[in-house]
Formats: sequence, structure tokens, C-alpha cells
Amino acid sequence: MNNQKQIVTRWYTAFEKNDPAILDEVLARDWRDIPPAPAQPPGAEGAKQILVELWTTFPDLSIKIEDILQDGNKVVVRSVISGTQKGPFLGYRAKNRRMTIQAVDIHEVKDGKIAQTWHTEDWMTGLHQMGILGK
Repeated sequence: MNNQKQIVTRWYTAFEKNDPAILDEVLARDWRDIPPAPAQPPGAEGAKQILVELWTTFPDLSIKIEDILQDGNKVVVRSVISGTQKGPFLGYRAKNRRMTIQAVDIHEVKDGKIAQTWHTEDWMTGLHQMGILGK
């Protein structure tokens, strides 16, 4: 695995191991999250906030890389995110239900750090599985 893929893989390790310090290692000081979550602060602090929120809501959070591809300085990852909702999510109380969703991220690596990340997650499926939308 080349260096850029290793850097991006560390991003997922931070979330998998609930270790926000790893984000300081891999994210550029002015990292951009596209699109940011509601009320998410900019930069690495925003990523750390998301990590903490996800682990608070899903204490068994798992993010597994399924595919990792690279084109120039961009690394594309398809992953599976799963966990059991034990805390509030988007203002909805926990129903102790498990969700498993797909995600696709494009990370741009510059000077050995992730400079920006474009991402999309299948939260509609997750919201259904958690009983927030429909049954």
C-alpha cells in the first residue's frame, strides 16, 4: 500500500478505534469536510467532534474499508458503517436498533496530510433501520 493510501487508512483507524489523536496525525490544519455536518466546527476539531458524537450514539461503531482506489493525489474509499443506536441521533431517541450503511469518501492528500474529504453516506437506509423513518 502506498503512502497516500496508508494516510487515508489511518483516518478509518481513528474512527474504528475511537482515537481522535490519530486525526491530528493525518488531517491538514485547514482540512475541509464536504459537506460538513450541522454545527460541525471547521478543521480537525470538526472531525473529532463527529467521531465523539458517533461513538456516543453508536458505542459499537464499526467502519470497515471495502475498496480503496487511488487516482493521483485522490484516494477513494467505499466502506460499510455499522452500529447499534444507544444514544440520541439527530435529536431522535435511541431504540437500541442496529444499522448498517454504505459510504463513499474521496480524500485529497497534499503534503502528507488529508486536505479535504468529500463524502456521501446512505443515512436514509440507516434512519429506516434505526426506526427513525418508517418502521
